[in-house]
Amino acid sequence: MALADLAAVGSCVSGVAVVVTLGFLLLQLRQANRNQRAAMQQGRSARMFAWIMRVSEPEMSALTARLFDGETELTSTEAQSFGSSAIGLFWHIEDSFLQHRGGTLDELSWATDQSILRSFLRIPAFRVAWTFNRTLFSGPYRAYVDGLIEEIPPRATFNMGEIFTQRLKAEQARI
Repeated sequence: MALADLAAVGSCVSGVAVVVTLGFLLLQLRQANRNQRAAMQQGRSARMFAWIMRVSEPEMSALTARLFDGETELTSTEAQSFGSSAIGLFWHIEDSFLQHRGGTLDELSWATDQSILRSFLRIPAFRVAWTFNRTLFSGPYRAYVDGLIEEIPPRATFNMGEIFTQRLKAEQARI
């Protein structure tokens, strides 16, 4: 075999090696993208879980229940506490809003956060909390939430305990 033949074989092997390397690189990029999205989803879940734990604390839970029941008299401390809690929810949703706009949050996750936000914006106390804090948020997100407030009517107050008890009794009746 001549030297030119060996060079041609070497060139061919080199070309195949480049193609194989590019294939592995594409697989690694795909896996890195999946891992990044999973990490972002985990962070999103952790933020929401932390917020849920905060509003589940007895004092905050009692305050929220009073507001859901339609109570309108709050002390400055209670208003501050509820407002801080509400801003935590709004910041969580803003993060998802920005991630979705940037193409890093999938449609299903964004649909869930939209549903959560729409639900809370029906509650008068959250609508008021938004009016106090809206200037803290980015223009596009502020416009988005302002548009939802215009679109979504507030709902009448409700007693979560009564509703839960009724539904629990209905489920137990099915046994």
